Amino acid sequence: MVIEMGTHLAVYSEKNRSFLPVVTKLPLKPEGVRRVLGSPLRYCLGAEFLYLPEHVDQAGELKLCWARIGATAIPHVKMTRSLHEIGEYDLQSLEKLDDVRTGDRYIKRQKEKNGRFVPVDEFCSQSLIDGIARNPDVLGSVSRADFENLCAELFVRRGFKVDLFRPSKDGGIDFLAVQDEKTDPLIFAVQCKQPDIREGKARHSVGRPIIQQIYGAAKAWDLSGGIVVSGSTYSAEAKRFSEIKPAEMQLYSGADVLDWILQYRWNLDE
Repeated sequence: MVIEMGTHLAVYSEKNRSFLPVVTKLPLKPEGVRRVLGSPLRYCLGAEFLYLPEHVDQAGELKLCWARIGATAIPHVKMTRSLHEIGEYDLQSLEKLDDVRTGDRYIKRQKEKNGRFVPVDEFCSQSLIDGIARNPDVLGSVSRADFENLCAELFVRRGFKVDLFRPSKDGGIDFLAVQDEKTDPLIFAVQCKQPDIREGKARHSVGRPIIQQIYGAAKAWDLSGGIVVSGSTYSAEAKRFSEIKPAEMQLYSGADVLDWILQYRWNLDE
């Protein structure tokens, strides 16, 4: 086991929900770092060092990331050298320990609960996605809450990490979508709008004030940009506003959501 300044180096298996001791801390040159970033060991990489447990050949199926475990957390953490003796230690429990740090994890879904983010397995049910795929008209009857959860799930399947806020979050931000660019991640503020249904008529289009609100929130939070996803369409003024800085303000309509469902319906493994 590798110990540095009283801190135990470990790797965490998201699949088995347990820690494994690091048996090798391997310094890498830049070309080595690039190779590791494209491998199942990418989340075992901390700066220019690769943290390796035993049974490296099983890294892909175990979903590993590096971890540092401080002295105060050691009594609470189960560690083993044998994969056959691993004890469970779930992500929710891991998050509660102040003396445990981890690198990036395979987990891409986090939801705000009681003032903190906790990992979740899904934002919406597969049955909702399947139902819309079979009958696209169902999208129009999806509630606002379900539409927000659906969009969050689709963003994960498109390759983003998503932090879903509690309802009524200030600034109009429903969730943050993080696009990992290895060096400087791109972080977008996302607002989902499911306009009210008008009897016998199409839904209202989304107007410019909504676009300005999320653009302003993204600027205030110093984010990469804002994204609005609507179950309907957009007014001409809303489109013109987004076209001023297209890299910082993106608009997606109900047609885009349906395209994502068809394209990413079975993309379950983020």
